[in-house]
Amino acid sequence: MGSVSHIAHETRHAKRRNAVSIEANGHTISLDIVDTPGLATKIDFHDFMEQGMSDSESKKRSKEATEGVIEAVKWLDDLDGVILVMDSTENPYTQVNVTVIGNMEARNLPLLIVANKVDLPDSDPAGIKDAFPQHPMVPVSALDGVGMDSFYEALAKQFG
Repeated sequence: MGSVSHIAHETRHAKRRNAVSIEANGHTISLDIVDTPGLATKIDFHDFMEQGMSDSESKKRSKEATEGVIEAVKWLDDLDGVILVMDSTENPYTQVNVTVIGNMEARNLPLLIVANKVDLPDSDPAGIKDAFPQHPMVPVSALDGVGMDSFYEALAKQFG
């Protein structure tokens, strides 16, 4: 629901869309979707400066991104399930991934992991599955639309 940007932490506030209907294989599921900012263990205003922002704008963005992470964690208490999108070109064993999944497991939230960016040559969705075998995982390329039918099937199975 947020805009696509090369700048990290561009989504700084949760966005909610109610009654989203998804149809796949003759079945329909209706969801309320909350798109939260990506969770991070490090937000450094210097990273924004490297994107060409001024010192004051970088500090403002850093503060907003930190507030967004806090907001995202608070949303976990109001959810019935989670679709966790992971970059399949990155190491899945990050502090953020382990902490987020641990929080979801502690809350007994149904979880579907989406391994995104399978269109890239260094993607490794199997690495994500190996890291978190206790949860269903579906590989996709959001950019190319690859695996979306499988995603919709997994979504219906996990949350339908």
